[in-house]
Formats: sequence, structure tokens, C-alpha cells
Amino acid sequence: MNMTRIAPRRYLNRRRARRIPLVLGAAEALVVALAVALWFVVASTARGTGQAGGSAPAHSTSRAEWRAGEVPYLYQTDPQWAGHPYAGGTVEKNGCGPTCLSMVYVALTGRDDLDPSAMADFSERGGYTTDGMTAWALMTDGAAELGLVSEELPASTGAVREALLAGRPVICSVGPGDFTTTGHFIVLSRLTESGEVIVHDPNSAERSARPWDLERVLDQCLNLWAFSV
Repeated sequence: MNMTRIAPRRYLNRRRARRIPLVLGAAEALVVALAVALWFVVASTARGTGQAGGSAPAHSTSRAEWRAGEVPYLYQTDPQWAGHPYAGGTVEKNGCGPTCLSMVYVALTGRDDLDPSAMADFSERGGYTTDGMTAWALMTDGAAELGLVSEELPASTGAVREALLAGRPVICSVGPGDFTTTGHFIVLSRLTESGEVIVHDPNSAERSARPWDLERVLDQCLNLWAFSV
């Protein structure tokens, strides 16, 4: 909006001068009314999607395609489990941790009994939640309860490449950066022929659809775990 001030004219007669505020007031009221109407349309559209920002819920890899040796794409925003209670909220809002562990569990066992909602229940029963978040202990003690072997890794390209080449998926706890503004869990499933890493972000199909520079991802990691059986 142009905020330049316009000097008043000196030769307006008294009657015309009295009318100017009334005309401006009506115009301003019309602008406000149109703005309010537009806001209601936009707000209703955003709420209708069920997600902040108006993006459509992501759809996970079909359960019929879950098999050992392949990390499925599972999204916490998937309507199948998005509304399931977890950590004082829902899987959609707080469930990146159990969703990631569910992906790893499926890839290593080929079983389909622990989808993100069932893994969320397992995490809560085991006490692996704190302050609306998933505790790192889910990736160690919790994984052990499920028969998975978890090894904490340094944030080095060599260690992560070795794990992925050995068929061991890696879960990363990441801080603010490309994947989150607060805290988040993601899965690294494999390397591409060019040496980039395939990321399974449980909160973004878009970020999961492209390969990533491994060093860029590791620069954002707070902790990492490689898994096997």
C-alpha cells in the first residue's frame, strides 16, 4: 500500500469538506468487508484440508506392498492413522518417531503388525514419550523390545554410508533446518548411484521424493541409529 501523504486542498467549500470523511469512511468499510469475506474463504479452504498450509494429506505405501528389505513410505499425516492419539496430541502432530520406527520395523522384519498407530501405542506403553515428543530411548530400548538391534552412529558420511550399504536403515533425530523448525525424526533408507541419500520424511511426501546430499543431512542431525535384526 502506498503510504505517501497528500496535502489537503485549500479551496474546498465548507459543504464539500464535510462530505469527504463520509465518502472515505464508506470506501474503507467496503474494503474491510471484502477483506473479511476473502479471509473467511481462505480460512475455510485451509481448514478443509486438515493440514496447516492447505497441503493434501500424504498417502503411504500400501500395506499390501510392505515387505522385508524395502523401507516403505509411511506418513504421519496419512488419514489411516493421523488422528490416532499420541503423546498428548495425535500421530499427525507428534508421531514422527513411531512412524519412522514403523518404517524400519517393516523393512527389517517384513511384518505388518506395527503400523504408525500401533507403534505409537507401543511407545506410550513403554514410557517412550516426554512433553509431547518421542524420547530417543524408543530408538534403543524400544527397538530392542521389538527384536531389533540398534547402533548409535556418529554423524559421519563414512559411518552412515557403511550402514546403508550393509542394508541397515538409519533413523536420524534432526534439529531446525530443511526438515523442521523445532525437532523431527527421519529415515535414511539407501544411497543412490551418485552417492546421494534417499530420505523418508514421515511429514513430507515432497521432501521424500528427492535425493539429498548426505553431508547436508548429517549437518542437521542431533543423533543417529542404524538398525538390523
